[in-house]
Amino acid sequence: MNAQLLTRLTLLIVAALVVSTFRDYGISWDEDVQDLYGHKLLSYYLSGFSDQSAFHFSNLFYYGGTFDLIAAILNTVSPFGEYETRHLLGGAVGLVGIVGAWRLARLLAGERAGFFAVTLTVLTPLIYGHSFFNPKDAPFAFALLWSIYYICRAINESPRPTRATAVGLGIALGMALATRVVAGIALVYCLPAFVAYTVGRYLECRDARAVLRDLASFFAALLPAVPIVLALTAIFWPWVVQSPGNLATAVRLFSSFPWEGPVLFDGALYPSTDLPASYLPKLIALQMPEVALLGLLVAIVGGIHAAVDRGWRRSLTDPRFLCYSVLIAAVLVPLLHFIIVRPLAHNGIRHYLFMVAPLIVLAGIGLDRAYAWVASRGVWPARGFATLLGVAAGVQIAIMVELHPDEYVYYNAFAGGVSGAAGRYELDYWGVSLAEATRELERLVARETPQPVGQPWRVYVCGDLTSVTYFFGPAGRLRYTDTVADADFAVALRECDDDIKGRVVVEVRRGGALLSYATDLRGRTD
Repeated sequence: MNAQLLTRLTLLIVAALVVSTFRDYGISWDEDVQDLYGHKLLSYYLSGFSDQSAFHFSNLFYYGGTFDLIAAILNTVSPFGEYETRHLLGGAVGLVGIVGAWRLARLLAGERAGFFAVTLTVLTPLIYGHSFFNPKDAPFAFALLWSIYYICRAINESPRPTRATAVGLGIALGMALATRVVAGIALVYCLPAFVAYTVGRYLECRDARAVLRDLASFFAALLPAVPIVLALTAIFWPWVVQSPGNLATAVRLFSSFPWEGPVLFDGALYPSTDLPASYLPKLIALQMPEVALLGLLVAIVGGIHAAVDRGWRRSLTDPRFLCYSVLIAAVLVPLLHFIIVRPLAHNGIRHYLFMVAPLIVLAGIGLDRAYAWVASRGVWPARGFATLLGVAAGVQIAIMVELHPDEYVYYNAFAGGVSGAAGRYELDYWGVSLAEATRELERLVARETPQPVGQPWRVYVCGDLTSVTYFFGPAGRLRYTDTVADADFAVALRECDDDIKGRVVVEVRRGGALLSYATDLRGRTD
């Protein structure tokens, strides 16, 4: 098969999907403040740096504003709505991230591995869904993935990486740091490769000065990345350069951010500050597609076999081995940090999307190795394996179509699907399904409910207010009220089931599980 052609076709299909579906997505519960943060950052520049309200806005100034500032700029010229523009930008950033997965897998294992990595990334609902409405975690994950790619490219170009690689690394790492301060973790990913190369090179030449010269040449070639990182951080996160201690403050607060909401895990509610060590690894196992888990298993077994077969001394200075150590560290470092340190984690694994992306790349490489092994047994076994992979992809596509536009609530068969996960794990914790419930309520009242002239129906909201009121139609049939007793209708998330009594007129279900609903409160007696 022509893997490059298939990859490019897949990317074109994804681009078409982004353009045709970005209006379908609802608003996540913190998008409104993120949107306002972006406009405040834009005002900082348009006012000649005099409007510094962004530096005191909620707690968002502890984060970089890369996505939000770009979205605010685009919204000055976009023909679409405020949040539709943000979702289109999110989809475009997701597409760039998918290209990053392709480039990284291709660099490490060839064009076919790149195709598998692209396909798995697209078919991982956790990544695909978050791309559209998560303005921090998804862009950060993709920027960090590109950073890993350029790190590996630099290793392959050692002892003196090209200027283009240094510039690319600077842009990728700068965009990551200007989104979340934890981007510095990319340097930690490099430590195993640095130690391995230093030891291996010394064992080869027994000359410490020669080793130091090699390392100095390597890092000197990457120095152009430093001013680019600093410039991008200053532009998209201007708060951090207002005072010398701001960066340290952001680092200190990152792992102990003041949020103590309950998190549903394995049928029980846990404080976000006291989640069990199994939380992250179990959710990853339950939210990755089954075929990706298969690829990951093959990658682990194949990697161990290759390391044993090659011998450890020969591997220490092998660029491919060093690159794999960076990619594996990108998975193991955050995973082990969570298990050992148990930092605060918000709903689901959205704060760890940056770990899922390299996992998917490894899984894609694993599928490529599996295909190569089967193909070595003959043409027909290869065709049979390709057919099985095609069927698995078709099943996953069908599931994602059924979940659209709430793909991120996906759970695999090991969790019993979305219906099996309902009541045991977090589903629509962003509240994006409220958009569909509101749109359906708007259609219902327009079609079936007589309305007094000049008197909109009053709607109570159990969930994020913007996630509902933004989708009130232009006809003015619906108006928000903050009191249940005064409301004619209510729009609510699944978790509000016990709080609002009334006749259910709209239900938003995905995978057999209720995500949100609307009720008719007129005539209630409670």
